[in-house]
Amino acid sequence: MPSKYNPLLAAIGEKIVNRREELGMTATELAIQADITPSSLSLYESGQRVMGVDKLHRIAAALKVPLSYFQADELDRFSDYSSEMMSLMEQLRDLPLDKQRMMIKMFSAQIATL
Repeated sequence: MPSKYNPLLAAIGEKIVNRREELGMTATELAIQADITPSSLSLYESGQRVMGVDKLHRIAAALKVPLSYFQADELDRFSDYSSEMMSLMEQLRDLPLDKQRMMIKMFSAQIATL
């Protein structure tokens, strides 16, 4: 089922399209090599569907790229964060969802006062 627009999924989809076109592959050829349906590939390329790691791995193999190819830009966003910020994010991630929401509200309120 298609999902609403997600910029991260769209960025991954764009990388799939760009690499596929670099290799001179059609979408149908990639779908066959990755053992997915052409309609699913279309949704992945347009960023309208979340794919499992298994499918992303098959797409990466067909495109002759490592999995990290799809995440490099996203991981670069975190390179400017201090180690303290990364530690805090890890601690926040380990909290139950309701506590995460509470902490995010507290952080947001505090930041608004700066």
